[in-house]
Amino acid sequence: MPDRLKSARQVVAFTVFLDLLGFGLIIPQLQYYADAFHATPAFIGLIQAVYSLMQFLFAPFWGRLSDRVGRRPVLLVSIAGSAVSYVLFALARDAWTIFFSRMLAGITAANLSTAQAYISDVTLPQERTRAMGLIGAAFGVGFIVGPAVGGVLGGWGGNFAIGVAGALLAGANWLSAFLRLPESLPVEKRRRLGSWYTLPLRNLPRVLALPHVGMLVLVLFTAVFAVANLESTFVLLAKHRYGLDQRECGYLFAYLGVMGAVVQGGLIGKLSARFGEMRLLLGGYLLQVPALLLMPFMPSTGWLMVVLALMAIGGGVAGPSLNGLLSRLAPADQRGEVFGVTQSLGSLARVTGPVWGGWSFGHLGMSAPYVTAAMMMVVASAVVAWWMVSAVSVVSASE
Repeated sequence: MPDRLKSARQVVAFTVFLDLLGFGLIIPQLQYYADAFHATPAFIGLIQAVYSLMQFLFAPFWGRLSDRVGRRPVLLVSIAGSAVSYVLFALARDAWTIFFSRMLAGITAANLSTAQAYISDVTLPQERTRAMGLIGAAFGVGFIVGPAVGGVLGGWGGNFAIGVAGALLAGANWLSAFLRLPESLPVEKRRRLGSWYTLPLRNLPRVLALPHVGMLVLVLFTAVFAVANLESTFVLLAKHRYGLDQRECGYLFAYLGVMGAVVQGGLIGKLSARFGEMRLLLGGYLLQVPALLLMPFMPSTGWLMVVLALMAIGGGVAGPSLNGLLSRLAPADQRGEVFGVTQSLGSLARVTGPVWGGWSFGHLGMSAPYVTAAMMMVVASAVVAWWMVSAVSVVSASE
């Protein structure tokens, strides 16, 4: 691989890492600072939801714009906006300022779709799943490191220290991208027709109509919705079913993140070369079915860790495999649009999934979100198995 392209991949992975590092820096501290500024519980919920809502609204915008003007300017603008959001958080003295900082952070963090399109542009088709694994590993490591660093900084200097640290990291990231990140989409491959602005999911029918792509997009929404049930209720399950405190729950989240990062950062390339993305996608979803179903019923924390390992491995192979397949099957001048729509759908799933998970946990029992999630993952697996029959020749031809 040319050194320049390798450097570009590293810069893009670092961009994603910083997105999730900033997310992890602030998320554990949001409720604390919002409460200190006398926000109501309902408003604290809005602060937590606005980040994913903004991703839902703006991911297609960033993706489509990058198809038209190139990946580099979009990434530079979004990184700069992220830095501003950290400054707002640092200067916050009321809950509304925190709200607006998270709104801006969600808008700019929607650059993940552009990062995925960039990786697709500079990577050979047969290497894209491994490259998407690098993005997934950066995602996981950022979320592992962020809460720990945020806790230390918050104890030392409050929201000012957390915000300043995030802004400095984003500034360093912008400078690195400005100096080291070449444009990946040649002018002749850019989209020339159509508006650069689009409403959320307005392009969904066009993306769903792309041969063999539309079904994968729907599968992604189903799988993310299922996993969002876990993410929104796992701390409650760990507390009420297994008697774990907040610190111990943090250790379990770190355990999940480390395992996912190892799979996506180190193993996915070898696994993809041996088994292919389609088999890995199906296998990853099938691994998560028993993990989700058994999670509320384990006899001890040790057995719970075994189930969580299945969950991490399944998610670690399924995510990059799905993105790798999408990058192969989407036309070059629509990759940004496709990844924008998928990220927007994923954000929508992360808004709606927790609503169902929290309601069903409280009204139907603590196992309800996990049984629901397992059933949805079965549906996703069945659709992938059916899709494989019609798509195998197309995917093979792109290798």
